[in-house]
Amino acid sequence: MNPVDVLQKEYDKVDNKHGELKEGLSNIDDLIAAMDCTQDKNKDLDIGWLLDQTKQELNNISSSHKDWHGSISRFGKVIDKQLTENVSLFSNKDLFAGENAPLLYQLICEHFLRQGRLDLVEEFVKESGFVIDESNKQPFTELNEILESLKRSELKLALHWCENHRLALKNRSSSLEFMLHRLQFIELLQKKDMKKILEYSHILGRFADTHRKPLQRLMGSLLYAKEGLDDTPYSDLLKPLHWLEICDTFTKDACALMGLSKESPLSISINSGCKALPALNQIRQVMEAKQLWGLKDELPCEVDLGPSCQFHSLFACPILRAQCTKTNAPMRLSCGHVISNDALKRLTTAAKVKCPYCPMETNPTEAKEIHF
Repeated sequence: MNPVDVLQKEYDKVDNKHGELKEGLSNIDDLIAAMDCTQDKNKDLDIGWLLDQTKQELNNISSSHKDWHGSISRFGKVIDKQLTENVSLFSNKDLFAGENAPLLYQLICEHFLRQGRLDLVEEFVKESGFVIDESNKQPFTELNEILESLKRSELKLALHWCENHRLALKNRSSSLEFMLHRLQFIELLQKKDMKKILEYSHILGRFADTHRKPLQRLMGSLLYAKEGLDDTPYSDLLKPLHWLEICDTFTKDACALMGLSKESPLSISINSGCKALPALNQIRQVMEAKQLWGLKDELPCEVDLGPSCQFHSLFACPILRAQCTKTNAPMRLSCGHVISNDALKRLTTAAKVKCPYCPMETNPTEAKEIHF
């Protein structure tokens, strides 16, 4: 079994044990509440039974705590057993040295800013000596403030942000503003304030052209406004999933307007590295035996990280059947066909190159580098 799968299985055991411990603690809370009731003379409670139950629950918690502590100890041993490889063999210590160091520092600062950890950014800047532009902090501070308000089911800050960025969101064909107004409308439905509901319907009217079907459904829910939507065909409008969805959509659109990816590049890099390590470890010994390890600035094998980690177009040379890189860039010939720079050099004879796909001959100096 893959070491990562083994660790995941062992972690699930630790998590289950922790759940049992939390359940026991909640039972204690119930018993404490029952004890508080004994002070009320009107409550007829069996004190002896209550004491026996408390003693039994304390024994159960003690047992659960021992099991949880034991599973944590085993988890540490499993980590030591499974992760025996020296991962430093796969690293390049000089990659982020010198002039590249600020790129790494910026990546770390941005990661903390995304999480709203300004305290960590200040400490990191102080220790590393990296100078960060103060103007770069404000968008992240605002983003995290709005996200926190959405997690509290508050829409005011997010709606105000959408008003200030309405044109940019429209150019992205974003549904964020409509989704926020939909949640506001549903909150009014739950309060059963028909006057405010009808007034808010006029605000939703401006989304009639772009969100006709979901808007029609919201208007249909008005039939059940007085009775409530719980046991109606519109009960799905009340699901908490919509609040999780709005947080995800806001993060995606806000980062896009700032020219950033939805996920932190630092998190993506670390997760991608963890996925790539098993494949690299399998091929390392073979390549070391042939003295090929570390000779090229590229992965020695293909690592599939899934569509979520595909960020740019790739070009494979149709002649050499190899993926182009910075040192072997794709080149456009005068006839319009594209091949790699290495293929261009190999096909060049007597200061001329014949296109492998058409009869046209051109001067190799006329070939232009293509950027995908």
